[in-house]
Amino acid sequence: MAALRGEEEGMTRQEQLAHIERAIAFEPRRASYRETHAIYSIDVRDFPTATADLDTAILLTDRPYLRFLRGLVSCQRGEFEASLADFDLAIAGQPENAQFYRGRSLARSQIGRYREGLEDAERLRAMVPQQGETYYALGVALAGLGRLDEAVRFFDESLRRRPELIYPLHARSAAYRRLGDSLRAAADLEEAGRLARTGMTYAACIDPFRY
Repeated sequence: MAALRGEEEGMTRQEQLAHIERAIAFEPRRASYRETHAIYSIDVRDFPTATADLDTAILLTDRPYLRFLRGLVSCQRGEFEASLADFDLAIAGQPENAQFYRGRSLARSQIGRYREGLEDAERLRAMVPQQGETYYALGVALAGLGRLDEAVRFFDESLRRRPELIYPLHARSAAYRRLGDSLRAAADLEEAGRLARTGMTYAACIDPFRY
């Protein structure tokens, strides 16, 4: 509880981690403590520790969200192929959860399985058409398939709905560069840098694999 109160009390993540580690020492088989420790570890980009926490939490109490979260951590570690089994199990266990499809779509696109990535992104659009992240996933898959003009339009839509996101700017810049439009590509990179320098963006605006 001290760690959770730290959200309102200005506690650092390291201080919160210390409290959670004490809680784990008292109750080593409490899966929720391991999950919280994993989330705080993700926040400080300690992905190996987050993976170990989630491994233990899944052994104690396997559930779809833990599988999804471990899939995201695998992606943050560059282990996109390994993430797919967790995303598959998350979706099988809770097929109505849209964010699971977004994670799997992006992971599939990262390893060149663009058509399957597009299938997941299309399902995502059917479920949550209001979310800017949906259109990013569509754009990534379409760019991989070489459908660059369509990809740019989806990145446009992603940014229209969520102008604080940085990663669609990088993706749109890459698409513009492939289309031979160096001016727009450079403008997107400049805008991404400007947003990052403001210090006002959340980690989830920078990293598409953040929870």
